[in-house]
Amino acid sequence: MTRQITFLAAALLAGCASEPSPPLTANHPASADAPEGARISRTTSLRADEATRKSHALLSAAQKEQEAWDQYGPVSGTPADAPKTNAKPEMKHDHH
Repeated sequence: MTRQITFLAAALLAGCASEPSPPLTANHPASADAPEGARISRTTSLRADEATRKSHALLSAAQKEQEAWDQYGPVSGTPADAPKTNAKPEMKHDHH
């Protein structure tokens, strides 16, 4: 345990004993004296395109329809509106 503490202390001291880095020049990007970057106007916008707007409209309509269905539960609509199932009729076998 003492070896680990000694090693960590030595590693910390070795890091502090390293040579200091040279000062940054005024044209270095990390320097506080560096000039500001050029402003470039964006040519693209973050607005939704036509396909996104159509998809949003379809999803919004479907959500409203689902909310109306959820509000009245499974009794809403007519039996003709109920989802159809693809269940096959049971097959009866004659066993002799």
